[in-house]
Amino acid sequence: MDYQKHLKILKETLEQHKITPENLREKRKSFKEFPKQINNRVVDAFQSFAPFDRAPVWMMRQAGRYLPEYREIKAEMDFFATCQNPFIAAEITLQPTKQFEIDAAIIFSDILVLPKMMGMEITIEEKKGPVIANPLVTPADIQRLHPPNPEHLEHVYDALFLTRLALQGKCNLIGFCGAPWTVFAYMVEGGSSKLFTKVKKWLYLYTEGSLQVLELLAKESAKYLINQVKQGGAQVVQIFDSWAGQIPALDYIEFIIPSLRILFEDFKKECPDTPLIMFPKDQNDKKVIVEFLKLIYNDKPLVDGFQLDSNVSDETLVKIIEANRTIQGNLEPGVLFGTPVIIKKRISQMIEKLQTTRRYIINLAHGLTPDHEVEKVRLFVQESQRQSKLYKAKEILE
Repeated sequence: MDYQKHLKILKETLEQHKITPENLREKRKSFKEFPKQINNRVVDAFQSFAPFDRAPVWMMRQAGRYLPEYREIKAEMDFFATCQNPFIAAEITLQPTKQFEIDAAIIFSDILVLPKMMGMEITIEEKKGPVIANPLVTPADIQRLHPPNPEHLEHVYDALFLTRLALQGKCNLIGFCGAPWTVFAYMVEGGSSKLFTKVKKWLYLYTEGSLQVLELLAKESAKYLINQVKQGGAQVVQIFDSWAGQIPALDYIEFIIPSLRILFEDFKKECPDTPLIMFPKDQNDKKVIVEFLKLIYNDKPLVDGFQLDSNVSDETLVKIIEANRTIQGNLEPGVLFGTPVIIKKRISQMIEKLQTTRRYIINLAHGLTPDHEVEKVRLFVQESQRQSKLYKAKEILE
């Protein structure tokens, strides 16, 4: 397949910098300085005294199947083929930045890229999601895992580099990885699950083996994120713990947070000034957030911000704000199926509640889905910006 015919947004950047598939890696490794940052709203949201005209806006899964231009590419390439082609991954990452005036691009990739490079045989099946042919069944299977060959992840850093160049400083670039617990759950369950009985059996029966894998994933995830920043040019990183809510807070604190601490510390040792956002989806217990807030390294917080789902309690929210951490979220994505009236109303209520702190990034509570309409997404972005500006103006007047 001639994938280059799909490079519509990226084409100008490739021509300007004379980048080809043959010289991309060399260009990236010898590159000196990215374009000057024009829009730094997302990074500024992690600083209490940065200039502030409105809250920044971006959306999880903003590059995806609801966009016609994405579906055009997907019709000719399977999922991991798109992830592993840095030119296509960059093109897809840039698609929503041309559709909407968003303040961040998040690299098009997947949280299972890392375990795939560690020996897991993973495919993405239509309407089923990830399927792992060789899941972890007993602790003896841990021996099959191996640290990924660094060369096998270079395509991610290439895609970040191309995207950062093409953005020309017009918005910030976000890198990401899956949290150890969520990735571990996929590796044991063999794919998505409703009850998560297999990984819970591991956690409570094969506890030592579970902690061993979680630590391995934490260390490799930290290296992966460090390279996304240092080699690719990511300016913010986010950790997705999509299945955090599948176990009680007590067990999350005892078994999961220690591996996350390893990830955070290893990352911050190398990238102390890069904001890190944690997304413990559906794990809204205040005790969990307090444990995250306690994590400090060299007198600095290990977690700079929290992505909030739609069910976060007021009590938890207060704890985050009082700790002077950034909050991100948290409109229920289903609201975007509604009428313009309900969309505007829910945005207004969200901003009224969350923009009470300047350290706020507007986002959804989870990701966009294939069923979302482009114009409803556009309304979300435009209305969020409009109402955020109004809130800021009202704050000044008061």
